[in-house]
Amino acid sequence: MRNSIPIYKLYGERDATRPKTATDEFDLSSVDDTGASDPQPITEPEFFHLESIPERSRLHDLHIKPHRHTNLFQLLYITSGQAEISFDDQNLTMQAGQLITVPPGTVHGFKFSDDIDGWVISLTDYHLGQILAPAPKLLAHLDQAICVDTNINTNRNNPTDTINPVDFLISQLAREYYSHNTGRLFALRHILGLLLLDVGRTAPQGDPARLSRQEQKTGKFRKFQMLVETFYKQHKSLEFYAREIGVTTTQLNRIAKDIYGMTASEVVQNRLMLEAKRTLIYTDIAVQQIAGELGFRDAGYFSRFFAKKTGIPPAEFRRDHR
Repeated sequence: MRNSIPIYKLYGERDATRPKTATDEFDLSSVDDTGASDPQPITEPEFFHLESIPERSRLHDLHIKPHRHTNLFQLLYITSGQAEISFDDQNLTMQAGQLITVPPGTVHGFKFSDDIDGWVISLTDYHLGQILAPAPKLLAHLDQAICVDTNINTNRNNPTDTINPVDFLISQLAREYYSHNTGRLFALRHILGLLLLDVGRTAPQGDPARLSRQEQKTGKFRKFQMLVETFYKQHKSLEFYAREIGVTTTQLNRIAKDIYGMTASEVVQNRLMLEAKRTLIYTDIAVQQIAGELGFRDAGYFSRFFAKKTGIPPAEFRRDHR
C-alpha cells in the first residue's frame, strides 16, 4: 500500500539533459496533477531547474510575451547578445554580463537578439525559502526585482579585483547540474545558495513605503500564499489571513483577483483540491482518512466539496487517474 506521495523532479523532467518545450513549464508544487504528462519517480529529486535561454526562447521566435508565475522565482543571466524586457510597468535592456531576478507574480516578457545566450534558473517559493531559511533578511530582499551588472567590480576593498562571482557561480552551477557526480544535489544546493546570497546582497535597502503599488501588492500576495501553505488544512477564515497580512478581506480579495485571477477563498480551496488530488492519485489512503488529514469534519462533506469542484466524487477521480 502506498501511504506517501512519491517525489518527482521539478517540471516533471525525466532527464535533466533533455531539452524543454514551452508546454513543460510546470512543477508539482503548483500544477493540477491531471496536467502532468506521465511523470517518472526518481530517487534524487531536483529542487530547481536550469536551462539555456535559447532552449525556450527559440520555440517562440525569440519573443516570449508578457506573463507571470504565481509561485515561481526566476533568475535570468545573459552571457551574450541582449534582451529587451518588459517588467510590470517598466522596460529595460539587458546586455551580456547582466542578471535580473523575477519574483513570483511579476508580469514579465522578453524579446531576445539572434545571438542571445545565457541561463534561466527557476525554483519555487518553497525551495527559495528553504535555501535562505538561515538568512531571512536576504529572502525579503529577493521580494523585489534586482538587476545586477556583473561587469562592474563591486569589491570596494580591492578596486583591482576582476573576479566575477556571479559568472563563476552560474558556470559551476551549470557544470554540476549536467553532471552525475557524487554529492551532486548537495553541491547544487550550496552553489545556488551562494548565488542567491550574492544577488540578494546587491538589493537596495529602501523603505517598503517607497515600493511601487504593484510591488507592494505582489509582496502581500506572496505572504498570503505562504500563509495558505501553512494553514490550508486548518480551514482558517479569510479574516485570519487578512489580519496576518495587514489588509481587509475586501483588499485581500482584490489583490488575489488582480494577481491570481480568483478570489482569496478560491486560492485556499484550490490548495486543498491540489493536495486532495495528489493524495488520491499517488497513495492508497482511504477517502475518509484523506478528509481528516485535510481538515474536513467528515468524509461526506469532503466528498461533496470535491465533487462540486471536479464534477465527480473522490473515488471515481482516483479510478480515472490511476
